[in-house]
Amino acid sequence: MKKLLSIILFLLFAVFAFSLNLKNPDSVTLKYYFGLQAQVDLYIVLLVPFVIGLLLGLLLMSLSVVRNKMAVGKTKRKLAKVEKEVQNLRAAPITDPMNDEIQSS
Repeated sequence: MKKLLSIILFLLFAVFAFSLNLKNPDSVTLKYYFGLQAQVDLYIVLLVPFVIGLLLGLLLMSLSVVRNKMAVGKTKRKLAKVEKEVQNLRAAPITDPMNDEIQSS
């Protein structure tokens, strides 16, 4: 379901971008520093910042996912250690400390 929603959103964005290109076929002049200029289509001027924002968002999200996976791995290792300790305690013989003190006297 999540993939289907992603595909639908992507297709909606593609249709929007295509219709924007059809409605605005004009070129715009981008003026850079030091007198540099470039003629660029309007849809590119709108699309490039969107794509850059999307990539930055994905990068930040992936860092969060990696951090969470590392925390899950650490927790799993702690759990395995505790489970092993519990198994060792279950396998240990049960002795009564009071009987040991009486027998040594």
